[in-house]
Amino acid sequence: MPAVMPQTSAAFPFGAGTDKFGLGFQITMADGHASHERAAGSYTWAGINNTHFWVDPKNGIGVVMMTQVLPFYDATSMDVMKRFEHLIYENLLR
Repeated sequence: MPAVMPQTSAAFPFGAGTDKFGLGFQITMADGHASHERAAGSYTWAGINNTHFWVDPKNGIGVVMMTQVLPFYDATSMDVMKRFEHLIYENLLR
């Protein structure tokens, strides 16, 4: 989704075009096992100051990452979140 006010939000989300949306959540459709990412069926949401969470029922985990950074989906925050996710799944799937 393109951002209308770039000082408030960058374009988002990861998974655009492949994920689906349910009542209040973005739902991961592709299994990320090979790339150390969340499993299909995981659901996620985020807040304007780059507060993110996801629940992965298949792997039995929930993750919360809290920052206070604008713009939403800023490149640094999203890089930290992706690296955090990769570390979790890399170690979870050993």
